[in-house]
Amino acid sequence: MEPFEQAALGFVTLLLLPFLGVLGLLRKRALPWLGGATAAWALAGGVYGLGLAADDPSRAPFLRAWRVGLALGLAFFAVAWIVRRPRVARGLKWAFALSSIAVFARALYLYLHAYA
Repeated sequence: MEPFEQAALGFVTLLLLPFLGVLGLLRKRALPWLGGATAAWALAGGVYGLGLAADDPSRAPFLRAWRVGLALGLAFFAVAWIVRRPRVARGLKWAFALSSIAVFARALYLYLHAYA
């Protein structure tokens, strides 16, 4: 995989999706953006992954990063959706929000460590 492709993959996986997830906690209008970005990530990654040959050396790192991004996007969307529910306990909402912020901070650290 080319260095630019790795950096772009890392940007979406480790920065864009977690950022939209934290933004989804703060603003209700960010949820459609997070859902759209996660859906686009799933679709584009699925199409690109199917196009890679089974013996391509860049297939395994791509699939791993794609799955991580997909899991992060879905998890952040679920947390933002749960926090918006009125029947969820306040302590649980705070726990979800703090865990989302911690995951974003860790993803930012990993991105800067890998690509800066």
